[in-house]
Amino acid sequence: MGVARLTKVTIIAPRSEYADVAKALAKFEDFHPVEGAAQNFDPGVQELTVKAVRLFAQADQAAKDLGLKLMPGQMDMVFGGVKIPRSDFEASTWKDLLEKADAQLSPMSADVVRLKTALQKAQKDEADTEALMGALQVVSGFSSDLTGLSDLSLFKAVASTVGLEKLDEFRNSIPSAIFLSQPVSKEQALVFVAVVSADGGKLDKAMKLLELKPLAIPADFPQNPAEAYRRAAAQHDGAAAERERVESQIAEAREKYATPLLAIRELTEAGRSLLDEARVSGDMKRMAMISGYIPARRDAEMKEEFGRWMIHTEEVDGESEARAPTLMENSRWGSIFRLITLEQGAPGGAEVDPTPIVSFVFPAFFGMMFGDVGGGLLLSLFMLFVRQRTIGSTRQWANMFLVTGLSAIFFGVLFGEFFELSLYNFVPIPAVVEIIHRAAGSPDTFNFLPSPWEGVNLVLIVSILVGVAHLTTGLGLDVYESFRKHDRVELFLERIPALTMYVSGVGYGLAFIGAGYTFNVLNSPAPNPLLGVPNDLVGAISLAVLVPSMIVLFAGKGVAIAAGKLKEGSVAGALANGGLEVFERISQFMSNTISYIRLAVMLLVHAALLLVINQKMPLSDPINIVPWIIFNLLVVAFEALIVYIQDLRLHLYEFFTKFYPGSGVPFRKIFPDRARIKINWR
Repeated sequence: MGVARLTKVTIIAPRSEYADVAKALAKFEDFHPVEGAAQNFDPGVQELTVKAVRLFAQADQAAKDLGLKLMPGQMDMVFGGVKIPRSDFEASTWKDLLEKADAQLSPMSADVVRLKTALQKAQKDEADTEALMGALQVVSGFSSDLTGLSDLSLFKAVASTVGLEKLDEFRNSIPSAIFLSQPVSKEQALVFVAVVSADGGKLDKAMKLLELKPLAIPADFPQNPAEAYRRAAAQHDGAAAERERVESQIAEAREKYATPLLAIRELTEAGRSLLDEARVSGDMKRMAMISGYIPARRDAEMKEEFGRWMIHTEEVDGESEARAPTLMENSRWGSIFRLITLEQGAPGGAEVDPTPIVSFVFPAFFGMMFGDVGGGLLLSLFMLFVRQRTIGSTRQWANMFLVTGLSAIFFGVLFGEFFELSLYNFVPIPAVVEIIHRAAGSPDTFNFLPSPWEGVNLVLIVSILVGVAHLTTGLGLDVYESFRKHDRVELFLERIPALTMYVSGVGYGLAFIGAGYTFNVLNSPAPNPLLGVPNDLVGAISLAVLVPSMIVLFAGKGVAIAAGKLKEGSVAGALANGGLEVFERISQFMSNTISYIRLAVMLLVHAALLLVINQKMPLSDPINIVPWIIFNLLVVAFEALIVYIQDLRLHLYEFFTKFYPGSGVPFRKIFPDRARIKINWR
């Protein structure tokens, strides 16, 4: 069910031709290398790998230096219309391809390095002159020449800016000094201090304690603080202008190099990935080999493409080949909802691919919870818009939500709802199931509590029955998987009893309800309101299956251990676990089934929200049309997200947990998918 058959292939070629094998693998693509192969590298392909790694690092660094986005943002693509340009590369070999990439990349990379170096220098010059300006700003109005302070031999003299609150303390700390001060601002003063050389240590200690720094002007600057400040300001302006000029050149380079640089980056990244896999070439001295998995449908194509070398193929049994990957191949419809399955994981071994079931059930659940023609139409139109402007997985998600929007339209027709207005007002299609009662004579006047309740009751009942069918399918698939694994003990002592226990438990529950919510179902001959069969017959058949199923779950493994069919565990331990198993199954089945009521609840919540909007925003008043539209758009966006989450929850936590662990390893192409490049091999 959606899992492709695989063939294990081993390719053996002379080492002199092994680079051609790597080229053929790039053209074939659908080749999943065997994990854990011998780590002996082919020298020729190893050399290509090293070159690809070097070129990728070079392109990646250049892209980072230019601040290029590797991929445009989703919002840019959807609302900005940003496209991803594709670049064509032609080559005869990997060596030829990498040389062409190197020839294109080298001048771009060198130019980017030059611009980066120039920018770093301009930024450093600007920062240095800005720091010097900050140091000189306080004394920029002082015009005396400080030359010679550092050339004294018998004295030590310094100039420093001192806060006025520290001025007296500084003067008193070195009473023997020549101390001159001049205010340069309201908070600070410029101080000149001179002491004999023997007292130089006292001066240094005082300045350190008071956290004062000597006023230092670079040697190549005028030693007049005012002139030094003016020169620093001029150099700062020049450095800022240079920085702006270089930034402008970088912006031009970003525009010029973005497409070719990102294309080469993607090319070298993909080449690095493939060559890193292909260089693992076995232990033979003159021959190289590589093993992997391919889709069985491409066997003939593989033999034709690689026919010049030795090829060994063998069919893969997915149930027994533990290391084999899983290649999911669904119909065009089913592939839309493969993303939901992959949320749990790829199927592995004997696991059944649930995608075909999900592809019908998921949109049906969404439509049931979001049944509104108007909301579904808005969602579908928006997703059509999104899918036309996106690629890859985003387009897959858009396709999925497009289908769910169409499902919402279908159920909206069944419920006769158009933004919770009567659909009959717009098209003469009567509702099949009416969940909202509209007062007679005024089709758009509502009662908050729908009356009569038949439509709501029907939706609630259907949601429970749908849940029963969904869970029964999951338990049935669990039985089928156990049968495929040939695990008879699990099949007969756990899987089948769990299925029969659930089905018979549902039957007993229906009899319990039909008997007036009494456990004495065997004395209720009245017809069951849902099945039309006497309650006592339904109850008797259900109990006849339910009780043995519970007994098998409780004591089956204990009996098997006592009979020697199971080697592990003890009888007492198995009975204890069996009791817990029965209790857990009962509580789990009840909670799982009740959980499907959300199918009806979400529909009623959706209806209630729009009922409030429609009652508070009557369309008879034109001034309310714009708020009505805005609130409906918000409700559609909010509800679509909530309904998707609830739908996903029903599958991941209620359905998949019954049979599907998703333990498979996804099939991985040896040559990754590319968005920016196309390689034409000659």
